[in-house]
Amino acid sequence: MKKILIIDNSIVIRSVIRNLFVDNQRLIIFEASSMEETEKLIKENDFFVVISNLFLNDSPNSQILELLEKENIPTIIFSSTLEKELLYKYSNILDYVLKDSNGFRYIYNLVSAMKFCRNESVLIVEDSNTVSNQIKQTLEKLLLKVSIVEDGAKALEILNQERSFSLIISDYEMPNLDGLELTRKIRALNSYKNSPIIIVTKSNENELKTKFYKYGANDIILKPILQEELISKVINIFLNLKQIQEIKIFNHLIDKNIITSTTNNKGRIVSVSEAFCEISGYTKEELLGKNHNILKHPDMPDSIYKELWETISSGKIWKGEIKNLKKNGDYYWVKAIIEPNFSKEGKIVGYSAIRYDITDRKLIEILSITDGLTNIYNRRYFDEIFPKIINNAKRKDELVSFLFMDIDHFKLYNDNYGHQKGDDVLVKFATCLKESLHRSSDFAFRLGGEEFAIVYQMDTKEKAIEFANTIKSNIEDLKITHEFNSASSYITASMGLICKNANDIDDKIYKQADDLLYEAKRSGRNQIKVNA
Repeated sequence: MKKILIIDNSIVIRSVIRNLFVDNQRLIIFEASSMEETEKLIKENDFFVVISNLFLNDSPNSQILELLEKENIPTIIFSSTLEKELLYKYSNILDYVLKDSNGFRYIYNLVSAMKFCRNESVLIVEDSNTVSNQIKQTLEKLLLKVSIVEDGAKALEILNQERSFSLIISDYEMPNLDGLELTRKIRALNSYKNSPIIIVTKSNENELKTKFYKYGANDIILKPILQEELISKVINIFLNLKQIQEIKIFNHLIDKNIITSTTNNKGRIVSVSEAFCEISGYTKEELLGKNHNILKHPDMPDSIYKELWETISSGKIWKGEIKNLKKNGDYYWVKAIIEPNFSKEGKIVGYSAIRYDITDRKLIEILSITDGLTNIYNRRYFDEIFPKIINNAKRKDELVSFLFMDIDHFKLYNDNYGHQKGDDVLVKFATCLKESLHRSSDFAFRLGGEEFAIVYQMDTKEKAIEFANTIKSNIEDLKITHEFNSASSYITASMGLICKNANDIDDKIYKQADDLLYEAKRSGRNQIKVNA
């Protein structure tokens, strides 16, 4: 059980923060409203993190921070005034959060990530001692264990020997083996195929960024490193890892508790869950290779199964209630959802059946394909669904539109307004994209950082351009102030639009859209460049 200490004069603030974690049975929350109470609680307890106001009645000059630094307790300052220099004055301060609704959400995410990643190992690959030590000090505030190596070759030696690193942070410009080649080699290691990788570089070239993402990097941080940015990106990565772990747990629970099965295109059973076996009374060996009619109850009319087979064999989904027969002669009812599985060529290769409330399954699927911050589809789902969209459009000889966009001068926004405000912009931007889509065949993605994309289909290229301009206008209509944007006084986006017949699309479409996006930036930003 991990302990959290909340220090604030206001009982309301303490109550709101406490309620953030009320459903977490693995956290014990303590509260203090003064230096005196804090000193007493610290002597009696071992706190893994403290959330503290800047000023208390008996600590008018931030004496509370000196106490917490002396005890070396990771501390999140939660205050109505912004004094960011304290981040660098006190070595134990993790972050500085302003008291507002967004601040509460940020604290929850930060503490959740810290709780999950405590004592997880991180490998830093960096030939500069100054930079590596800066990263190390920041990550150790998050209670991570940090190892440092000087170049990519040494990193590979360690990675081939150990399987314990939860995150790899690598410089790009290194001797012997640069970060790009290191990323490619890491992804070739079975133990690290899906491990998060953050690249640190001085270069802000889009072409290089594209290569890194294609080689398998999860995120990029520009030098000089901003501590808040590093913490924000690491938090998001560990929150995503937390989600993935939860998905694995859910999948195990599904196999144990949810009645599922798959068959080939002839209706022969290919796989069943443990829950299927338990409820039916059959072993997997007794079910595999058999037809589902082994479970047919005499009370069920043949017309039900005829309708079921005609529906799914025509490529449609069937839903209904079925009374099934157990091995011992008893019976049970299920609400079944049965759907066909298609090959890339669009042929039915088998069928999947789920016999439980489909909402639970959809929730699990959504977790794995959703960006943790913005709640729209993530890069992983883009890589999965985009080829399917193109292949489906090829069969129908349809147009496919790929709108690639980048928020204008987003780094300047973060530098001047802070990363918390920057995250708020990303959320509002993503919401705007999502709310602009009105068809199930349209998809919005966050591809990384401030890069987003929309994939949609229109009857003509003219309509596709018109829709892209609607998206651009909707973004401007958010009226989010950005005084450092050369294209407008508000948040805007530069865009590259590829609109082609699916049969004319090749694997260079991403690069082509990126080139158009770069051209839009060169031409003054806040505009759309379209393929000829």
